[in-house]
Amino acid sequence: MLASQRQDQLEASGQPPGLLAWQVYFLAYVAGIWSLRHAEPALALAALLWIGLAACRVRSWRNGLLSLALVCASFTLGGQHARLVLPDIPPISAAATDGRSKALLRGRVAEVTDKPFGRMELLLSDVQAEMDDNATVALSGQVAWDWDEADYRPAPGQEVQVLARLWPVRGFQNPGGADFDWQQRLRGVFNRVYTRGALPYVRWGERPERFWWDERESLRQGLLRHLPETQGGAVLLGLLMGDRSRIDLSVTEELRAAGLAHTLALSGLNVVYVALLGWALAWAVGLAWPSLFLRIPRQKLAILLSLPLIAAYVWVGQGSPSLVRSACMFGFWGLLLLLDRGRALIDGLFMALALMILVSPLSVYDVGLQMSALAVAGLAIMLPWLRGFWPRREGWLNRALGLGWDALAMSLAANLALLPVVISYFGVYQPNFLLNLPWVPVQGLVVQVLGMLGMALLPVPGLDIAAGWLLRAAAQVQDVMLAALHHASVAGWLPVGAFLRPLWPELLGAGLVTAFAPYCLRRANTAPLLLVLTGLLVMAVPQVVMLLAQARPEVRLTLLDVGQSQALLVSAPNGRRVLVDGGGTASRTFDMGRSVVGPTLAWGRPPRLDAVVMTHPDADHAQGLGHILRRFRVGRFITNGQWPGGVVGETFDAALAAGAPAPETLGPGDRLELGSGVWLEALHPAADFPGNKTNERSLVLRLVWNGKPLALLPGDVQREGIEDMIERGRDLRAQVLVLPHHGSKSSLSGMLYESVSPVQALVSCGYLNHFRFPNQAVVDELVRRGIPLASTADRGGLELVWSAPGQGFQLSGLRP
Repeated sequence: MLASQRQDQLEASGQPPGLLAWQVYFLAYVAGIWSLRHAEPALALAALLWIGLAACRVRSWRNGLLSLALVCASFTLGGQHARLVLPDIPPISAAATDGRSKALLRGRVAEVTDKPFGRMELLLSDVQAEMDDNATVALSGQVAWDWDEADYRPAPGQEVQVLARLWPVRGFQNPGGADFDWQQRLRGVFNRVYTRGALPYVRWGERPERFWWDERESLRQGLLRHLPETQGGAVLLGLLMGDRSRIDLSVTEELRAAGLAHTLALSGLNVVYVALLGWALAWAVGLAWPSLFLRIPRQKLAILLSLPLIAAYVWVGQGSPSLVRSACMFGFWGLLLLLDRGRALIDGLFMALALMILVSPLSVYDVGLQMSALAVAGLAIMLPWLRGFWPRREGWLNRALGLGWDALAMSLAANLALLPVVISYFGVYQPNFLLNLPWVPVQGLVVQVLGMLGMALLPVPGLDIAAGWLLRAAAQVQDVMLAALHHASVAGWLPVGAFLRPLWPELLGAGLVTAFAPYCLRRANTAPLLLVLTGLLVMAVPQVVMLLAQARPEVRLTLLDVGQSQALLVSAPNGRRVLVDGGGTASRTFDMGRSVVGPTLAWGRPPRLDAVVMTHPDADHAQGLGHILRRFRVGRFITNGQWPGGVVGETFDAALAAGAPAPETLGPGDRLELGSGVWLEALHPAADFPGNKTNERSLVLRLVWNGKPLALLPGDVQREGIEDMIERGRDLRAQVLVLPHHGSKSSLSGMLYESVSPVQALVSCGYLNHFRFPNQAVVDELVRRGIPLASTADRGGLELVWSAPGQGFQLSGLRP
């Protein structure tokens, strides 16, 4: 009642009723935690929180100063709390500095997690590594062991000895890219192990007796016994137990393109459907015992009956972080409803967040938690506003239409709140959220409910047949849904677009607009409108900065960190950009273009390239280009005349069919003009070059500015191709040489170094790669000639900047 009166007072005063004062200070506390990694946006967020508080609630300068002091104190406390719990980075272990030889690892299994595509992750604690010289080293933190096609499933607490290669955690370091090192540090993981299939040497200790784990494993085996070996059965296993290891890559891609990938993760949606079972139980109890509702209303009874069901679901789902936080949110919402409190959605969200973040402050960096919180906040702020656009009238048809509009409004509210963050993290967006309207209810109310009923019957003696029938029925429904989705994908009805990944000012501005726009149409108070205008202004700042940067007379060459592959970006003074190769791996489940190259190119810039160049069709140079050709606006597509085969070739064919530019071939003497006196000139291969290997036929380019050679980009050309260029008298001079073939010995050529006469060499190679690139002979030759070498393996992404043709350059890397 008091909450309702307070809400009415806020409505009458014209103030946005969004947040209570303690919630604003809590957000300042969160901003302090965020400052540990992102100081500038965290400070800007804290400032905006105080400005919003002052504009909407503060009525005197003394209260304004007090609120400023409280925001600053909350910010400081949050930062200090995060620093106290952040794991320190230990020195790299001697057992992990090689990464090529194996060590005998002894440890204890702390966690077992099923990952997509048949992978299992084991977190090992108390790990000791015995090296070749019999020296034993204790490893700090935990070791993440990724095991593909595992032939054994251990239990938490089980001891293990395994002979395997140990690598220190090392991710790709590119501007605006995902920081894998930081993500693993938050988990306390500093070393990694990867294995596949049956292992030559592994010894497991005695399996510990863990009642709850053993019961869950017994339940899992029962599900596997009854579920059909179809993709519907694989998805159902994921919905029930969080085990997505049996879902094919093709199904995952189609769900991602449809904007339905979130339905594979155990989250708040799944908890909602479990809660609906509680509501159904309450309805059934009411039928059997109607007088009970005189003591406790049906809504409250449904909440009480849902709580044990949700707890059981969290246990079955391995207590995944997303399930735990969803259950926590539901618990607080239920508590507020049981107490007849208003504002249950927004206040329950903040109470749950406060508990989770005070217990684990570093969970602020959990992308899943961020999206869950934003989706719920979007529902709390925008749903009432969106629902108001549909007039409420009497009659069953109007009520049905109103329910349909409510469902659409819920989807719109959640998606609008998530849109900036989704694009910021992933660089792509699927404008197919309307598919959620039929998909989510059918999957939740039919597939998941039938599956949960079948799973509940599995342990009951004599009901095994009934359980199997329910599970198979649920899987069949899911198979029909997947088949329909596949037909939509083949028909081209699932578009996916790449977008500019917003920088932090744009995200803050979008947050202001989203939070306060609903109040501008019906408030006399000008504060919401001023905050929306402020948000729009903040969003425009990065684009103005980008336009000013493009106007500067600078040429940039960026060597991206793509591991044991290669991708280069050439940027001209007028903002024109050319991507030379896109990196890649032989993996079918990891797309370098989608995960690394695309997000880097779209960070603060539109997903547009004037040209894409494939120097040769090997996967380590070409795989990542498929995503770029399919999702980016590309002006020209230039190749060496060869075409990739296998999966990479299929990806390229699909991109051409979707509208990518037709491939062109450059030969010696041809130029790719970038404007402002900048061009890329082709030097190799000649039309009559006899070599037929893809490396030897790499398209060799030279970057030139107003006639001054800046850099030589030789792809993977080797000795035969190098000697052919020199014999033909090609002008190879350049200030910078990107080492051919990642610095391999097969490309070592003193004649090349003499012809180029570089003052700097760059090399793209993977950290502790098993090829041992750059080859020591190449490094020694460069040292002998006095040519410094910078490597992506050591320094992450590398960038060279020329401010004028013929002058020096500035070299920077993302790692110190």
